Amino acid sequence: MDHLLSWLIFIPLIAAVIMLVIPKSHAHLYKWISLGALGVVTALSVVLVCVFDQQVIGYGAESIQFAQQIDWIQLNVGSFGSLLVQYYIGVDGLSLALVLLSAIILFIGVISSWNIKQNIKGYFLLYMVLSTSVIGCFVALDFFLFYLFFEFMLLPMYFLIGIWGGKRRAYASIKFFIYTLVGSLLILMVMIGLNLSVVQNPDSTVHTFDIMKMMNPDNFISGSLLALDFDGLLFGMTYRAWAFILLIIGFAIKLPAVPVHTWLPDAHVEAPTPISVVLAGILLKIGGYGFYRIGYTIFPDGALAYGWWIALFGVIAIVYAALVAMAQADLKRLIAYSSVSHMGFVMLGMAALTVEGSAGALFQ
Repeated sequence: MDHLLSWLIFIPLIAAVIMLVIPKSHAHLYKWISLGALGVVTALSVVLVCVFDQQVIGYGAESIQFAQQIDWIQLNVGSFGSLLVQYYIGVDGLSLALVLLSAIILFIGVISSWNIKQNIKGYFLLYMVLSTSVIGCFVALDFFLFYLFFEFMLLPMYFLIGIWGGKRRAYASIKFFIYTLVGSLLILMVMIGLNLSVVQNPDSTVHTFDIMKMMNPDNFISGSLLALDFDGLLFGMTYRAWAFILLIIGFAIKLPAVPVHTWLPDAHVEAPTPISVVLAGILLKIGGYGFYRIGYTIFPDGALAYGWWIALFGVIAIVYAALVAMAQADLKRLIAYSSVSHMGFVMLGMAALTVEGSAGALFQ
């Protein structure tokens, strides 16, 4: 059980490597390898839910189960100290349900892809890489590792839409790429700022990307850019406030929230149907997950101060996207706008900052 999460992440990647060495003359095997790999992942995710101890109550690292924490990259940067990146994965009540959801939808997506005729090898290779990235996102507890998985989703989705999509696939894939890239750059800026401000413990000089460490204000270097005691202002706002806003915008693009939602209807309509299912069923949820896992836990002061803005945009998304959905004649475009409206309820639940609101948002 110690390596259960690693198997969940890397089984699709192992399947992709196997497919690389299989010649195109055996094209029928690509589908079966993909189906087998994600069938195993789905079975393991069910096992994960069954053995997960629901009685564990804690905050931060205390709530994490099936954790694996291995030092990965360590760089000495002179007087600055050192920088540590870890292979740190684990699940808690927040990520458990999303891992199971991802496994089931990815498995259904493979079955739905059975009739793909064009470049079968490329399609299923990219689908396996996408599967690894999605599950990795939900279990990564090191910000650098999370960001790697978050970015790795971008390339397979770009090609899956751009090659196997509909008539306007080039436009839809480029629009998806640009929007997601802008959001990723905003998140990257905050990640760098956090790493400069956070150490492993108050007496350490090792700067860390550990999200659990970032949740503890004591691990922020006194007077550092994103520390609570730093009183510097930028355009009348603290740097922590700006960091929270940049994070929320970055994840809101992935969510997507109004008005940064316009990439979704195009991508949804032009993507092949199995990829539309993955897009609406999983990828949008990574935006909401990022709100909770990183935005709210590291910047609770920002969530308290700007929660009413999140609620306002949530209400706008609920009403506006629902009205637009009612006017659609294309089923996939209707589903795209209904997804935006649906994620508005998630934003509203998160903005409430109550147990009921949080539970409702996670259930949605």
